[in-house]
Amino acid sequence: MPWGLLNLFPQLPVFAVVLFRVSGLVMTAPVYGSRLIPVRIRAALAVAAAAMIAPLVRTAAPAELSLSSVLAAGVSEIAVGAMIGLTLAIFMTGAEVAGTVAGQQAGLALSQVVDPTLGEQTSVLGQVYTVTLTLIFLVAGGHRAAMAALLDSYRVIPLFSFQWEDSAVMLLVRALTAAFILGVRLAGPVLIALFLTGTAMAFLSRTMPQLNILTVGFTVRTMVVLAVAGLALNGAQETLVRAVWDVFALIDGAIGTDAARFLVVD
Repeated sequence: MPWGLLNLFPQLPVFAVVLFRVSGLVMTAPVYGSRLIPVRIRAALAVAAAAMIAPLVRTAAPAELSLSSVLAAGVSEIAVGAMIGLTLAIFMTGAEVAGTVAGQQAGLALSQVVDPTLGEQTSVLGQVYTVTLTLIFLVAGGHRAAMAALLDSYRVIPLFSFQWEDSAVMLLVRALTAAFILGVRLAGPVLIALFLTGTAMAFLSRTMPQLNILTVGFTVRTMVVLAVAGLALNGAQETLVRAVWDVFALIDGAIGTDAARFLVVD
């Protein structure tokens, strides 16, 4: 057997532990964990990333590792990667919240489409908002910042040293709060326009009783929602980029990384 292969066997436990943390991110983070990407491609990405990271962090691992210690550390290592990925995934649901709220108020919730990234039904507006936020996430460099947060986590949380703390739970809570705030901000213009439209239609129904307000109102509300949503998204680029920066600032503050530096916020 070649000496190169013999030298690889002692590194397999460290590689396995690193692979656990990388897999936690790849399975849960936006873009990386999308169901549009085949499982084989995601698995190959995780293995390739772990192969590049393992030589850099192997000095932090104990000299002798048993199978039980590797499996026990694998649970905590997956939690580190999943914590970063779930924070970003929860934040991305803010777009779905905005589309669902606006669609229900406009009467568009009856028409559902399948979201290929989640594999479940979602509203039409929710799909539009989600695609827009995903594009902003990519343009701002969120995929690079997510991988940078993973790499920085090895500096802050070395191998075999992760412990559950309140900061990990609070990070997910703050991400959920940020997602809700983003959803309200995205749906705000549409909700205001629908309120004004409903008020105007109420006056018309009083002044023109012969007008079938239910039939006309549904068409008018749909047109208003589509127009206002398009205009609002057109002017929400800075807001969305800032929101992406804020969620990475939450990750940096909770874990101690510096991933936000990889974002393009201008």
